[in-house]
Amino acid sequence: MKSLIKDALVLFGITLVAGLLLGLVYEVTLDAREEQAAKARLDAFKTVFTEYFKSNDEYKDLDYKNLTFTDVDLSSDENLNDQLKSAGLTKKKVIVNEAVQAKIAEQSVGYAITVTSKGGYGGDIKFTVGFLLDGTVTGISYLSIAETAGLGMEATNSSFIKEFVGKKGGSFVVDKDNSKGLPNEIDAISGATITTRAITTGVNAAYITFTSIVGGDINE
Repeated sequence: MKSLIKDALVLFGITLVAGLLLGLVYEVTLDAREEQAAKARLDAFKTVFTEYFKSNDEYKDLDYKNLTFTDVDLSSDENLNDQLKSAGLTKKKVIVNEAVQAKIAEQSVGYAITVTSKGGYGGDIKFTVGFLLDGTVTGISYLSIAETAGLGMEATNSSFIKEFVGKKGGSFVVDKDNSKGLPNEIDAISGATITTRAITTGVNAAYITFTSIVGGDINE
């Protein structure tokens, strides 16, 4: 009996010390992790625009290296919530995390919208989508994705991202789901239709957010 109590106390002591050490490590690394997250966020904003500007001659004179970003407050936008619900994009399917306005020399060039799609095969997929002022998709940059290697992770390849780039956002559909000949078809990644649908859902939610921000100012 004494031996059992002694073993329990030793185990309790080990668990207590391990817990304290883990807590200490968490506190010590907190600033570094927050700094890394902030850098990843900013890199995502830059990526969705710079890659597009570099590959299109009409933007070659833009000083895209000096992109700046201003937060857009979505907290009180009830119209946005109504639009998302009307499109079937409930919080069980996708969450809009944030939006920023992209500027060069104080001139607006577009918006970057970050969303978390809940329908990934490997869990949530968080990514940023860029839009020019006319609603054209400029790019996608992933912040968190854990899909199956060789299948769903193919979504990170430029060949898949280009399925969206250069097209007016909104009403994207996966080709396997398009029985009515709708525009903006996205080819399903082989063996990863679930991943394809999750990302397509996120892009559509990002576009609805974009249109809610700019209102009727989108150039047709």
